[in-house]
This record gives sequence, C-alpha cells and structure tokens, in this order.
Amino acid sequence: MSLGRSFIPLRSIPQSMPTSIHGRITVMTYNMLSPYYLWPQVYTYVPEEYKKWTYRHKLLEKEILTLYRADIMCLQEMTSVDYQQYWRKVLREKFNYGSKYIAKPPPEYWERPLSDMDGVSVFYDLNKFDYISSTGIYLNDLFGTFDLREQDYLEHKMVQLTDGSGNPTKKMSLSNVLKGRNQVCMFVSLRHKETNTFLIVVNTHLYWKYDEVKLTQCMIIMRRLSKIIKNLLIGVEDSTYSKVKIIFAGDLNSDRDSLVIKFLKGDPIRHENLKLVNPMRPYLNRSLYDDIPDDVFVHTCFSGKLKGVFDYICYHCEDMAPSQVLGLSKDLKQHSEMGLPNAAHPSDHIPMVMEFQVR
Repeated sequence: MSLGRSFIPLRSIPQSMPTSIHGRITVMTYNMLSPYYLWPQVYTYVPEEYKKWTYRHKLLEKEILTLYRADIMCLQEMTSVDYQQYWRKVLREKFNYGSKYIAKPPPEYWERPLSDMDGVSVFYDLNKFDYISSTGIYLNDLFGTFDLREQDYLEHKMVQLTDGSGNPTKKMSLSNVLKGRNQVCMFVSLRHKETNTFLIVVNTHLYWKYDEVKLTQCMIIMRRLSKIIKNLLIGVEDSTYSKVKIIFAGDLNSDRDSLVIKFLKGDPIRHENLKLVNPMRPYLNRSLYDDIPDDVFVHTCFSGKLKGVFDYICYHCEDMAPSQVLGLSKDLKQHSEMGLPNAAHPSDHIPMVMEFQVR
C-alpha cells in the first residue's frame, strides 16, 4: 500500500543555497496517536477494525520504517512500553539509529500502568550523527526558569478555563494551570559527521489550548535550550556559536498565524501588557510552511472535531537550507475534511518530513 505522498519543491530556493548533495539530512515530526487517547466519544467516525492497535501499529511501522524514514525523527504520543519493546530495539538493530525518550508524568485520572503513559522521542541515524548529550524536561517544573517579577505575573494572571466543548468553567492562575499540565520536552545534541556541525534537536508536544499556557511552555523550552547551548560550547571541543544549529519540531497545537508560532520564529509579540521576544531567535526564524504555497497543507491534524496545521519543523535559514517537503497524499487533497485515522492512515496526524542541506 502506498499513501501516494511525494516530495514537493520549495516556493523559492535561496540563491545562496548550495547545490551539492553533500550535507543533506531529512527530518520528520509525527504525532502517532497513543492507543489510550483514541477516545470513543471523539473518534465515533472510525470503524472498530481501524481503531485496533495491532492494525494501526503495522501502518505506523510501514510509515516510519519504510515509506518516510528520516535521518532525524521526532515522534510524539509514543508510549513507554512501545518505545522500550519495539521502536528503540528495531531502529537500533535494523537501521543503526540511536534514540532518546521522555515519558509524561501521569495525569490525575490515569489508572493504567505507567508503562502505558506516552511521551516524546528523538531518533537519529548513527551513520550520519555522533551522539553528544541529551536532556529531558517537564514543562510543569517552573523552578529556576522565571525571575521574581515573572513569577508574580504567573501567580496573578488568571486563565479562563473551558470544558471539552469550549464552554467557560472556572478561572485559575496561570502558574497553577502550568503546574497541573504534564507536557514534556526532549533535547538531543548531535554532531553531524559530514560537516562537523552541531545540531540540537528539540521535540515537544504542547498543551492543546490556552495561548498563555503554550507561550509559557515555549519560553520554558527556549530558556533551557539557551543553557544547553552554553553547556555544549563549554564542554565540547571544537564547538563554536557558528557551528551550533537548532531543529525545533513537534506537535505545537497552534495554527501558522498564532502567537506561539510568531514567538518561535522571533517576531516580537504583545500579549496583554507583556512584550515577548524569543531569546533563541538567532537560532530560529522559519518553519517548513514558510517555504511552500499556503494551500498545500490545509490540515496536518485530521481529528473529527479538531483539525488544523499543528505539526512543525522550525529552523534558521542561515543554518539550514531547505530543499523539499513531503506533500499531501491524494486522498487527503481530495477530501480535506476527512476524519483520521482510517484504513490507510494510522494516526489523526500525518508525518511531516523536510529535507535540508546543513550550511
């Protein structure tokens, strides 16, 4: 079975882009849809046979291992047991990939074994990269991230909470909302063998609502990234600022014109009385959607009631020269409001793949 996806060229290729095939890498981000988030009340449109984990897993294997296997893969909603018992082993033994994983802490309602909890993982081709170091963080751990003025803001800023249908429920301080969430982030530092440059790969899955929460989670990630870069420069021989490149990927639960994406790309944004600027803007200024026509991807998430472009690969155009992006399959082009998963697509998200040339 082929899903009929092919690479599409960029809308405009920078004149300074190298033409050599050397130094090219591919990057994937993919929310796999945990079997424990296939809520019956949400995925009513999915036939029972296509909900089965064994059926979906076979399709995931074909997509990740065969059809779209990339040099760097950032996967979300992967369960701990699936990582340990399948993906880590298969990708290492058959394809010589290294990997790192962090599981989310369980929410209050969680009654299943901890091994069924999901998290995010980064896989990397050891034929192309040397592993240097990795760090996993919990985005509800605010200690040491914010100064006193910022802490005061977080404690006094009230967030209007809503239920699953979007109806207002109660208000809670931004600080308490953040502490009650269980999102995580994984950082993996690699050396690209061919160019001797250093790549820090960042993979996360942000909370699905409230701009204030997602913006703060992004700030937590960016500030930790700043520390990781400094540690890399201090602790690794031959590392310099010009040799450090960032790939930031994941399910950001944010549309292309959202405050979150503008912040990540370095645009100064105003939110209420705050002016926010990404401290990592020298390392991030574009996403994969900036290089292709606007109408190529109407959605990357095709859940029944929640559709949109939520899956991102971000970078800096002076560090990475993008060459092509994996396009949409024919069935999703023709039926953009189709609900996933289905017989051909194992997740409600689609894998996003981009090819770069490391500058």
